[in-house]
Amino acid sequence: MFGDFLYFNSKFQTFGIAFLIVCTIICPFQTQQLQALNQPDLEFDTGVAFKHLEEYDQLAPLLPGSENSKEFLEYAKKTLENSLWSVEIQSWEHSSPQITLNNLIAKKSNQNNNFKGIIVLGAHYDARAWADKDPDRNKRKDPVPGINDGGSGVVVLLELARALSIPEGYEVWIVLFDAEDQGGISGWRGGQSGWIIGSTHFVKSLSDSDKNRMKLAVILDIVGDYNLNLHKERSSDAQQTNRIWELANELGYGENFLDQTGSSIIDDHRPFIDAGIPAVDIIQQRSKDGYDFFRWHHTTNDTIENVDRKSLSKVGRTMEYYLEYYFELDPMSSNLILSILIISAVIVLFVTLVFVFRKKLFKKRYN
Repeated sequence: MFGDFLYFNSKFQTFGIAFLIVCTIICPFQTQQLQALNQPDLEFDTGVAFKHLEEYDQLAPLLPGSENSKEFLEYAKKTLENSLWSVEIQSWEHSSPQITLNNLIAKKSNQNNNFKGIIVLGAHYDARAWADKDPDRNKRKDPVPGINDGGSGVVVLLELARALSIPEGYEVWIVLFDAEDQGGISGWRGGQSGWIIGSTHFVKSLSDSDKNRMKLAVILDIVGDYNLNLHKERSSDAQQTNRIWELANELGYGENFLDQTGSSIIDDHRPFIDAGIPAVDIIQQRSKDGYDFFRWHHTTNDTIENVDRKSLSKVGRTMEYYLEYYFELDPMSSNLILSILIISAVIVLFVTLVFVFRKKLFKKRYN
């Protein structure tokens, strides 16, 4: 009787030891994953982003080479410097038309001995010179205010610059591109058929060292529509796009970040892809009411009244969540490690069970 008690007790001790081993292996890692995947406290302030949009609106339209464009760049420069970003203006002479164009480049790092790379966040700040989709034919040579198609992505980045905690080991560059939206207008050449001129110049001017260190570029464009409707851009990096959309869904924005693939768009992410740098384009390609891009695309009604501050918030919070938490925990490597640990734990349990039942069988055979 006492021997049976000892055997019963030792069996459960063995199970207990196996259980502790499994918990010791898995629990700390699972806790890390849960901390990364639980909704965090995010600093992105929708009100501040919209105030930046009001500043943009006061100076609109920001046509390439205009004084209004230069004034807004100065405003953006001061805003970024107030959040301790290092800012430079990249100027060059464009040949067709002959005009001085300007990109803004801001940098901020959280480097340590384990430098992981550069993340680029970009948006174009120029407005289109012709409202060639305006329903009033008499206005089709008027400039587009560009508050959504231009301003929305810019102001999300300006507020993100204040709110963002730079991922450890990374350097983040915020780039505001000039002359993205002039394609198809008489006299404009360069980029791709007159489109994406600023981003093309930026990527071509990069050193080989910087290109090699760039891990990802994320472009924001047309992210301020009411009832925001974002499909996955077809030419974007699939793994990073899927991860951003997954995180947006975790934040409750699944009705805006649709799990559907849209078209391949000529936008500021293309020069990065052509240079071998992974890139994601977050752009509304079709509105919920069926318009290409959005109802007021390339019209004189692309105004601040037609921008939803909630949409700016959803994109800004998603990007903050993605950058602050995703880059601390690579889902591919973490899932692989977790799988290995689970398999190891199963093996430990299996070996324990074999040991226990073999011992029981041995005892019965010799009793």
